[in-house]
Amino acid sequence: MKILSSIMKVLGVLLIALSLLAFGSDFLPVGGISFGGHETSSGKYEFYKIVPSEGVNFVYVGLMLALLGVVFFLVSSLLKKKYKAT
Repeated sequence: MKILSSIMKVLGVLLIALSLLAFGSDFLPVGGISFGGHETSSGKYEFYKIVPSEGVNFVYVGLMLALLGVVFFLVSSLLKKKYKAT
C-alpha cells in the first residue's frame, strides 16, 4: 500500500501542475510553448499548449485537474492512515 500511496501522490502533483498550466494557458502566446527539438520537415518548430485554444473553457479544465489532484492526495493519505493503523 505504501507504493500505491506514493504513486497517487505523484499523480496528484502532476495533475495540479497540469491544472496550473491550464490556468496559465490563456496567457500563453498563440504559438504555445516550445520544448525544443521538435522541428518539422519545413524547418518550423512545433509548439504545444495544455488545452486547445478554441471552444474550451480554460478555467473549467484547470479546476477539474486541480480537483482530481486534491482527490488523489486525499485518497493517498486515507490509504496510508488506514493501513498504518493495522
